[in-house]
Amino acid sequence: MTSQRARLAVAVGLGLVLALAGVADAQEWRIYLKGKVEPIVATYYSEEAPWVFYQDDASMYVFTVGCNRIDRIERGGAPIPPPACPVEPLPTTMPRVLVNIMDLEAKRLDDGIAKLREQTRAYADAVVGSAVAARGLLMAGGSQTQAEQQLRQDVGAVSFLRNQIEDTLFDIRLTEQRVGALTEAARGFPSPARPRYFFAPR
Repeated sequence: MTSQRARLAVAVGLGLVLALAGVADAQEWRIYLKGKVEPIVATYYSEEAPWVFYQDDASMYVFTVGCNRIDRIERGGAPIPPPACPVEPLPTTMPRVLVNIMDLEAKRLDDGIAKLREQTRAYADAVVGSAVAARGLLMAGGSQTQAEQQLRQDVGAVSFLRNQIEDTLFDIRLTEQRVGALTEAARGFPSPARPRYFFAPR
């Protein structure tokens, strides 16, 4: 009787283990590749560096993908550690694109600085010109009231120039922020490797 109970317990335990294994195997793997939005949904997954093997349909075919193309992997909706990959990440054209954008931003920054320099000079000339005009009016025999009226008229032009300077400074700050964000993004991409040439002996 004890021997039968033991065999029954072993059978039940083995069945439970197989059932749990079947549930685990039924889980889906989602393989996200670099540069791709939609993941590969696989029902079979295995690693053997530098390859990852997967099966994504009901056929008997097993496909492979290089580990250096994988961004992340999920199993049953939970992330799992990425495969060990002895191969360097594949270079992309993204650094070149970022460099081109940064060149445009650098030109925009240079133009903004040149514009700010001209606006600052015009602002200084307007302030000095307003003071000189008011003083000249007084020296020419004008009244204090006339001089103050002249200054009030010049205040509008000076304020307009000052607003232009503030707008240009704001644009320059935005450009600097974009350049900083692009620099941080460029650090996340591997640099393209230089091509290697091999010459066969004659």
